[in-house]
Amino acid sequence: MPDERTGGQGESKEEKELSYEEAVETPEAKFAILVRSIATQVFVSLGQIENPLTKKKEVDLKSAKFSIDLLQMLSDKTRGNLTDDEKRFLESVLYTLRMGYVEASK
Repeated sequence: MPDERTGGQGESKEEKELSYEEAVETPEAKFAILVRSIATQVFVSLGQIENPLTKKKEVDLKSAKFSIDLLQMLSDKTRGNLTDDEKRFLESVLYTLRMGYVEASK
């Protein structure tokens, strides 16, 4: 006899969602992932990457500047707390983004 809670499927909705969540791995939170995430937003704002919502390359210098400033603030606030690799990575990303901003501003 089908179970009314499960719609006759044998598993409750909660059990299906739990199984799905268990099957999907969440990446470990790392500093580089945060930096890359913000940098990707800058690349979208500079029109270097297609906007995933509009499927178009669009330039929004105000948003690009905000995200670059956000990364600079992160750099300032974490000074002395990053590994050498993290510090070099962040500095390299900031340099690349600033150069892209200057190019897009012309």
